[in-house]
Amino acid sequence: MRDEQQPTITVSMSRKVNMGNYESADLFVSLCGVRTDMTAEELAPLMDTAKVAWDLVRAALLEQLHRGMVK
Repeated sequence: MRDEQQPTITVSMSRKVNMGNYESADLFVSLCGVRTDMTAEELAPLMDTAKVAWDLVRAALLEQLHRGMVK
């Protein structure tokens, strides 16, 4: 089987962030096209990219919270 025909899966993660005053936000990250034969070492760079995206969204939400923009 050629690489582009390898079976793939999608790995999804979600986390609810409590923002106070009974408000919360859900953050969702999805890794698509994960081959079923990938090793942890091959997945690590994808997870690093997902962490960068996660951290950027988290920082933006916290900034909005501190500026009183999240209601």
